[in-house]
Amino acid sequence: MYYLILIFSALLLGITFAFNKLYQIAYGASPYAAFFFNTLLGLTTLAAFWAIKGFKLELYPYSCIMAGIEGILVISYNIFGFKILKSSGSMSMYTLSLMTGGMVLPYIWGIVFLNEPFTYMRTIGLILIIVGVVLSNLKGSKTKWNQALMCGAVFLLNGCVSIVSKMHQIQTIYKTADSSGFVALSGMFKFLIAGTVFLIIKNRNAEQNIRINNKPKAISIIAAAAVASGLSFMLQLKGASELPATVLYPFVTGGSIVFSAVIGGIVFKEKFSLRLILSVALCFIGTIFFI
Repeated sequence: MYYLILIFSALLLGITFAFNKLYQIAYGASPYAAFFFNTLLGLTTLAAFWAIKGFKLELYPYSCIMAGIEGILVISYNIFGFKILKSSGSMSMYTLSLMTGGMVLPYIWGIVFLNEPFTYMRTIGLILIIVGVVLSNLKGSKTKWNQALMCGAVFLLNGCVSIVSKMHQIQTIYKTADSSGFVALSGMFKFLIAGTVFLIIKNRNAEQNIRINNKPKAISIIAAAAVASGLSFMLQLKGASELPATVLYPFVTGGSIVFSAVIGGIVFKEKFSLRLILSVALCFIGTIFFI
């Protein structure tokens, strides 16, 4: 059952990537457009999962602290992502760092700190997924040292996001919010943090407001992304309660690569190059190694 939950979570993550791409195609990746997206994403996530919880917020101290930390980490790697885009114009380096960090660090954390078993099959699966992620994002362009440092920061920050989520779900000392309640809290803190940055950017760069020239369309895309990403995160939290980190995050990452490629071909008419087909095949095989 939990593997089915993770498969659906990976599908929703692939759908989230598609909505993110739709937004970037329509409105660009300027700091104004990006923080407008993140602010409304946080607000919509809060509203949707607050409603799911019967309009109650589980404001338990431990959950609030962990949700706040997660919000800071997410906004931080978003900032580095904008800088990477500005300096290189390549989204691939950012995506590569984001996805590999989100599965490698919790994998290591689970073995070292949570006494999760090391298996050769899962390690081989992890390596196959890493190679698949690299193939799906590598464009052959040279990377400057400052870009490499920022990619390293994104790798660490997103890895920490996965670890924070896992630790929230498995601790038994403090009273905590359930999965949907924690998603609502995460949305609240992302809204507060991203909203504050957005107001600063808006005041300093008012001329960029023209990039969001169709507010209803932008809000619709963001709302759909919020629902898909929120549900995916909630399902990952449910999985984190029962499955080891050495299984959960590589499985979701590999699955999301496969679904993203399929969605990209259907929605955006992206061509399946030999490199992309090999990447998807490696991620699919690597994911099977975790079952």
